Amino acid sequence: MQSLDPKDLAKHYIEATRETVSALSGQPKVLGLIASKDEPSLAYARATQQRFLETGMAYELKRVKRLDLEAAIEAANLDPLIHGIFIYFPIFGNQQDAYLRNLVHFSKDVEAGSQYWTQKLYANERYARIGDVLKKAVLPCTPLAVVKLLLELDVYAKAGPSNTQPLVGKTVTIFNRSEVIGRPLAIMMSNDGARVISFDEFGPLRFENAEVHEIDISRAKALSASDIVITGVPSANFPQIMPAEITPGTVCVNFSSYNNFNEAITEHTPIFVPRIGPMTVAMCMRNALRLYQNFHQGSHP
Repeated sequence: MQSLDPKDLAKHYIEATRETVSALSGQPKVLGLIASKDEPSLAYARATQQRFLETGMAYELKRVKRLDLEAAIEAANLDPLIHGIFIYFPIFGNQQDAYLRNLVHFSKDVEAGSQYWTQKLYANERYARIGDVLKKAVLPCTPLAVVKLLLELDVYAKAGPSNTQPLVGKTVTIFNRSEVIGRPLAIMMSNDGARVISFDEFGPLRFENAEVHEIDISRAKALSASDIVITGVPSANFPQIMPAEITPGTVCVNFSSYNNFNEAITEHTPIFVPRIGPMTVAMCMRNALRLYQNFHQGSHP
C-alpha cells in the first residue's frame, strides 16, 4: 500500500531542493521571525529551522516582541544578505496579521501570502514577472502542500498536452475559506478544473475556473457529491465528518491541528491524510529557493 505519511511524500521535494542548493554559487538565507512565547510554536520554529539547514540553506531564527515585528520585517526587506522572510503566525490573531503579512517584500515572501502573490494566483498568472517565462511564481505553502500531496497520491490526473486541467470532472469540498489557506486552495484547485464547494461560518460558495458563485447547498449534499474532501477547521467544536457522510473511496485530507474527521473514516476510504505539516515545510523550502533564483542569485554585495 502506498504510504500516506506526509514525511514520506515530501522526501523527494526536499531532496530536489538539497541538490539544487548544493549546485548554487551562493547560499540562500532565510530569516524566521517568531513573536510567540508558546512552547509548541517555538518547537515548530526550531524544527523548521533544522529542516532548512539540512538542505544547505542558511536559516536564522530570531525571536522578537510582537510590537517590534513591523520594524524587524522592514529591516529584513532592506537587508541584501537576507533572501527570504518566514513569519510564524498568528501574531495578534486579527487583521493586524494581514497587515504584517503584506509588509514582507514579494521578492522575500517565502509563504507567498502578500498581495503581490495573491493577485497573481487569483489571475492565474504563472510567472513571477509578466513576460519572463524563466521565473515561475510562488504559491502559498499550505495550499501548495495539499496539491502536491494529491499529486503524489495520484489523485490528480497525469498532466499532458490534452490534459491541462487534471481535476476536470472532480468535485472538491473544502471546509476553510481563510484568505491564507482555504480560499487560495479553492482557487488553485478550480484552476485545475475542479468544481470546488467552499464552506466557512458564513456558508458555502462555489469556485469554478477561479470564478466564485453563490450556492445554496447543505453540508450533507456537498459531501455526498465529493470526490475529494479537505478540512482545516481550527476548532474542537466542528462536527467531525463521519464515514456515512461520504461515498466510499472519497479522498480525505485534514490540515487542521484538530482532526476534523472521525477516526473511523479510514474504514471508508483508502486515502486519508490526517496532517500535512512536513509537506508544508517542504513547499516553504521550495519557495525560498525559487525566490532566491528569481530575485537574488548573483546579486551578493
